[in-house]
Amino acid sequence: MKRCTVIIPDAGPFNSLWVADRLDLLLALDMLLVVVDAVYDELTSDLSYPKDRAVKTFIDNNQPPFIIESTEIGEQERKKRRTGKKLKKNAGELAIVDFLSSDDGLRKHVSVGEPVVILFEDAEIRVFNKPPNLHLLSTVGLLRGLERVGVISSADAVIYEMTHPSKPDRRPADTRVFTDLPNGGDDLATIGSTWRRSGP
Repeated sequence: MKRCTVIIPDAGPFNSLWVADRLDLLLALDMLLVVVDAVYDELTSDLSYPKDRAVKTFIDNNQPPFIIESTEIGEQERKKRRTGKKLKKNAGELAIVDFLSSDDGLRKHVSVGEPVVILFEDAEIRVFNKPPNLHLLSTVGLLRGLERVGVISSADAVIYEMTHPSKPDRRPADTRVFTDLPNGGDDLATIGSTWRRSGP
C-alpha cells in the first residue's frame, strides 16, 4: 500500500494531542505532514502560552516531515500582523476554506493520484466531491487506528488524557469535547490505500 500525505487544516488535532502530551504520535505516522499556514500561525501566536511554545518547537524541529502550506488568507493576515493592523477573527477558518477549495491547496495534493488523508477535529470541515484518493480522519479515529496496529497500547488512555489532563500546565479550558466518540471518524479512500502502517 502507498503511504499517504497527511494534511492538517485544523488546529484541533495539535491542541488535543498537546493536552495529552502525545504530539509525538504525529511523527509515528512516518508520513509527510502538511499544515495550513494560518493554522500554524494560530497555533503559535502567543509564545507566552505553553501550548503555543510546545507546538511551535515541535513543528519547527521536525521539518520535514512537516511542511507549511501558504494560503492567500494566511499571507494577508501575516502582513496585517507586521503592520499592526487588526486581524480577522475567523482567519483560520477562511484559510481552511481557501486551502480545501483552491488549485494550490488540496487539489494540488490529490491531483497526482497519490493517497492523501485530512486529519481534523472541526466538524464544520467539508470536502465536496471527495476525490477517490482522499481519506478523512478524525483525531479519535487516528488513535483507534494506531491502537489497532500496536503503535499505542490504549487509545482510550490517550483520549482520557485529552479530556482530563493530568499535567499541571494544561488548564481546564484546554480540555476537548469530542462528538465522534467512541470510534472516531475514519472515512476511507476508495482506491484501496491506507493511512495505517502495518505495525510499530
